[in-house]
Amino acid sequence: MRTVSNIRYRGAPTIQLTSMLMMSFGLALLSSKANAAETSSTQFARVNYQNQLYWAQSVDSSQLQLLSDAPWMTPTNVADPLPLDEVEFEVPFTGTNVFAIGLNYRSHAGDSGAAKPEVFFKSPASLSLSDTLALSEDMKNLHFEGEMVLVIGKQCDAVSIEMAPECIFGYLAGNDLTERSWQSRDLQWWRAKGAKGFAPISQWVTTFSTSEPKFNVTTKLNGQIVQQESSSNMIHSSAAIVSFISQYIPLQAGDLIFTGTPGRTRALRASDQVSVEIEGIGIVTTLIE
Repeated sequence: MRTVSNIRYRGAPTIQLTSMLMMSFGLALLSSKANAAETSSTQFARVNYQNQLYWAQSVDSSQLQLLSDAPWMTPTNVADPLPLDEVEFEVPFTGTNVFAIGLNYRSHAGDSGAAKPEVFFKSPASLSLSDTLALSEDMKNLHFEGEMVLVIGKQCDAVSIEMAPECIFGYLAGNDLTERSWQSRDLQWWRAKGAKGFAPISQWVTTFSTSEPKFNVTTKLNGQIVQQESSSNMIHSSAAIVSFISQYIPLQAGDLIFTGTPGRTRALRASDQVSVEIEGIGIVTTLIE
């Protein structure tokens, strides 16, 4: 059996990061198996194989199966399963709408967001996988925000809360990085939330055979837990969020929704390592330079 020691990640500049990502991948698979007794899960990723982009499905810890189309499109298999070390993982989504919810845990914002989901946009350019992020001279107060991310799998236009779960294809772990100094100075959050690399997400989109389980969102800073809470404590549920957004903007397959961060956040410094892990879904890690 091959190992994952030779997986290539675009933009991973150091041996330290590569080793860390390999460990992250293994943890994601182990977490997925840990939940298998309750509900089965399937993982999909976007990969580059021989200079062509494919969606792929995880077969086991060492292989994946290339697909002819996006997983929500009922694709067929392409050739035989491949060893993981023959592909390069890519950001799964480009040119997609990226929504985010603020004030969605009382541990973070009290009752400030209770009246309705507080929605804002992050740019498609903000999406990244585990990688490094360099602090620019005017980034003085960059904060982590660990979150569960919804992946939309079909067109959703003015759906009810009851029907909204049918629009959710899968889940990611994400980090809604935020530059607080820009956030307070700008009229809009276009750069404070949407700058390049400000939305790291886990590489595998995880789907479940039953309705949405409850997930623990855990953020670690330099190995120490700084955020940890169950998604069951969200003020607005995933279904309520999807329904609310769809009343005003039709959701499309491939759209993403960051569902809000729990607890407290703090400023990141050069050499910090921040990771967001959701058991059964995955992990994303960012090194600050």
